[in-house]
Amino acid sequence: MNSEMISSSSFQLARRPIEVFQNDLQGVCGSFDLYAKTRDDVQGHLSVAKFGGLELARVGVDVDHVNRRAANIRRDPGNHFFLILQHQGLAQLIQGDVATWAKPGDMFVVDSTKESTFFYGGEASLQISLHLPRDEMFHRFGKRIYGGLSIDGSDPMAVAMKAVLAKLMTSTEVETHPHTVEAFYSVFGALITERALGNGGQVNPDRQLAHHAVRLMAEHYRDPALSTQHIADLAGVSLRRLQRAFQVIDETPHQRLRRFRVEAVHQALQAQSTSQAATTVTALALNAGFGDLSTFYRAYREHYGKTPGESQG
Repeated sequence: MNSEMISSSSFQLARRPIEVFQNDLQGVCGSFDLYAKTRDDVQGHLSVAKFGGLELARVGVDVDHVNRRAANIRRDPGNHFFLILQHQGLAQLIQGDVATWAKPGDMFVVDSTKESTFFYGGEASLQISLHLPRDEMFHRFGKRIYGGLSIDGSDPMAVAMKAVLAKLMTSTEVETHPHTVEAFYSVFGALITERALGNGGQVNPDRQLAHHAVRLMAEHYRDPALSTQHIADLAGVSLRRLQRAFQVIDETPHQRLRRFRVEAVHQALQAQSTSQAATTVTALALNAGFGDLSTFYRAYREHYGKTPGESQG
């Protein structure tokens, strides 16, 4: 299931009221809240198919972001893991203290019983979501499977997994070939086993606080007035307490906030089409929350080892 293997015709985008799309989405993927900054409708797509007992949803949206919060989970406890394949566009996917930019071909595992956020920035993003029954996943993989698992699309096992899924989707006799489904689970199991090494699966209070702070940063990092002290205030703790909590993820709050901003600029540079007038680096930096350009250029070089101009090339 390489992203190019699924034609754009699979996604027929249509504009509809955001509440209507949100209700439709709940019937397929569960309870999520959709947000668009300047309008009350969405250009979207939603369809479902089943392949060999696996349920797959195609989802397209152009909202600013989508949340699954504690209130959503209470309304809809959820009983799945979602294996998300980014098909078109860019999306920032967040669960726990993991925040990653997904480009076409990349994958991300989401636990429906945990809070999550998907940022699209108002641009069309098309995703394919494979619904994996929670009980069966734990039966097969135990605690090796967890939400917040980011998978680079070029990872050899990810490539193999997408190839198996592509075979399922193109087969005319899916139900008579359960071994193909098992082949998917075998590759997926190998991948999550590799990634789970060193992950004890235990969530302590420090990690929970770090998770919460990362979500706050993801929502507000574009505000240039946002500081780590403001994040601590929003989380209801002292700055020292917040800094101590971040030790569990080997990063300081300041480093994580700066990384949100730097990565936002980098992804915007990568996404700019040469056929369109490029947004200036200055405008992108300011839009990402940097108030000082010298700080931005220094942070960018430290993070990527090159200048923004070199990234544009």
